[in-house]
Amino acid sequence: MTLTVQLYTMLSMAAMGIYLGAAIDTYGRFTRKRPSFNWLVACNDVLFWLVQALVVFYVLLQANNGEIRFYIFLALVCGFAAYRALFQTFYQRVLEIMITRIIQTYRLTIKLITILLINPVKYLLKVLYSLCIMVLTACLTVLLFLLNLIWKPLRWFLLLLYKWTGLNKQVNKIKPILRKMKDFLQSMRKKKE
Repeated sequence: MTLTVQLYTMLSMAAMGIYLGAAIDTYGRFTRKRPSFNWLVACNDVLFWLVQALVVFYVLLQANNGEIRFYIFLALVCGFAAYRALFQTFYQRVLEIMITRIIQTYRLTIKLITILLINPVKYLLKVLYSLCIMVLTACLTVLLFLLNLIWKPLRWFLLLLYKWTGLNKQVNKIKPILRKMKDFLQSMRKKKE
């Protein structure tokens, strides 16, 4: 391995140490600390470290074809220490600002969608509902008016026919029988109670 490749490997591993420090802080910011053991958190932790190991190995593979030496681990530790000493507070502030901005952008987007899309659709549906009710009311009013126009002369004609045929005399004869039946049924109900 040439000196240039070794220098390139050292610099890339130091950069990966800085990256690992930032990744750990980011992961810690987004995961909640739980007082008891949780399988989901444990699986997330294992996946996080597997992904970080794969990223570091990929960079090492690009730098020196994946040859692992002791100084590679030293470079990783030095990069991580440099992150903790020099960049951690700055990165955490930037991370919090980015998270705040993303949340604000999300809320603004939701408000804009609500104001520009959902509220007009609701208003339009209310207007359409009101128009449908108005049209149905108007149609029912016209229909009832037309039925009333037809019913009054028809009723008058049916009453005349009822009197001319003598059905009213037959109904008057049946009425006392119906009253007696009604009284009998009412007396039976009272006895049951």
